[in-house]
Amino acid sequence: MKRALAAVALLLAASASACSVPSPTPPAVTPPAGPTAPAPPAEPPPALGTNGAAVPVLGWAPCHGGFRCAAAAVPLSYRDPHGPQLTLSVVELPATDPAHRIGSLFFNYGGPGADGVGELTRFGSRYPPELRARFDLVSFDPRGIGGSAPIHCPGAEDVRPGGSPLRPEQSAAFWSAGAAPGRACAAGTGAELAHLSTANVARDLDLLRQAVGDRELNYYGYSYGTYLGGTYANLFPGRLRAMTLDGTLDLVANSTGRPGQEHEPVDVRADVAAAQQEELEQFFAACTAAGAPKCAFAGGDPKAKFAAVFARLSHGPVGGVTTASLMETIQSALYQTGRWKRLGQTLAALVPSAPVARTPVLDPYVPVHSTGFLAVQCLDSELPRRTADYPPLAAAQEQRQPYFGLAPVFSLAQCVDWPVRDEDRYTGPWNRPRAHPVLVLNNRYDPATPLSDAHATAAELGDGKVLVVDGSGHTSLNGPSACASAAVVRYFTDLLPPADGATCAPDTVPFP
Repeated sequence: MKRALAAVALLLAASASACSVPSPTPPAVTPPAGPTAPAPPAEPPPALGTNGAAVPVLGWAPCHGGFRCAAAAVPLSYRDPHGPQLTLSVVELPATDPAHRIGSLFFNYGGPGADGVGELTRFGSRYPPELRARFDLVSFDPRGIGGSAPIHCPGAEDVRPGGSPLRPEQSAAFWSAGAAPGRACAAGTGAELAHLSTANVARDLDLLRQAVGDRELNYYGYSYGTYLGGTYANLFPGRLRAMTLDGTLDLVANSTGRPGQEHEPVDVRADVAAAQQEELEQFFAACTAAGAPKCAFAGGDPKAKFAAVFARLSHGPVGGVTTASLMETIQSALYQTGRWKRLGQTLAALVPSAPVARTPVLDPYVPVHSTGFLAVQCLDSELPRRTADYPPLAAAQEQRQPYFGLAPVFSLAQCVDWPVRDEDRYTGPWNRPRAHPVLVLNNRYDPATPLSDAHATAAELGDGKVLVVDGSGHTSLNGPSACASAAVVRYFTDLLPPADGATCAPDTVPFP
């Protein structure tokens, strides 16, 4: 699921410079003779910070009509801070009231794989005037993406699944096709491919914070950008002023999972299927309330009609629509209520004239991701590596969630044989003490980042304050709320988050 889309022993030094490498181990001391004392508990390995890397110098130049652009040099590997470098593409929308400017506000728009430069130029002017007055709005293309040393995976974007993971005679072709992007990226990209984890993007972000002259970071992350935020908040807890996470991934689920979840893929751990089912039922309720002609699927029992549509398609395509293509259409529609009217029309056209018995789904919807998404997600997340583990898990999930259960099982199938690992990724702990709480914003019915995940992350952080928008769609970009926007502005400007559990109404309703 594209989002969706996280204490360390070595902290950033109190000065504005990045943290240094651990000091050498002192010589061993021979203990006095006598009874053997119990060995002290082993210390966790230190988490790598920016390790003395040079702060980039940003040569801003006008771009995109009212914006400024710059390039920033950062290390390929923070273990070798003065070695090979990557160049990041950075963009800024200057504050409209420089005299009362607080600092810079950094954005990440999700994915992983979204280009921050293009997205900020698209959304920058839409942010509240109060926010634009007090902050320079800043974003960047994360390493490996867009204008920031993009990865090269020749031919990989044209690879589609070569079979079904649930048909024994096609399983080998399916997994082979899933591994093809990784092979292509390794061949075309080289050493960079093993340095694209979110933790390294967080390290880049801390260098950019210093490059714009801010003592502390202000940050707004959407979807996967919440995972980047959670990672930064724990690698550099002493360098964080304010952070809003919007459409929030469960940090633990996205990284390692909790004990007992080791053999579950990421979206199963996050229970995305339950969130999608819950929002589909909201669609049914809104459609029924709107009635025809506003909603073409209105009339009768929507749940029974949908079950009939799904059962009909389980026997084969209808007008070119398959179970897989229908579920892909529904997933897209659930991201934004403005797409619900079209969804109603699609479903209405598929209702059978007579009921049919459902047959097992053998060709499920399997998400296919961009190489930019895979290059990050496959490094960040633990997942089952034995392909034989997937069919029984699929059977159990389909039993639990008959419509949406299969896709989360195979959503990261392309990561199973990913050819590299990033030794410097971050997997927790997630609760380093910070000066100010983190604002966690989530729609009540979000199909990619369930509200339960927002509550989980708030607890994992230890200081998260959850603000709920009583609407549907993925993040506030797809489900705007003036109430929530005002709360975000107040938080960033005055460091006053709303009370934990506060709610806001959405600005729009389905089927107006």
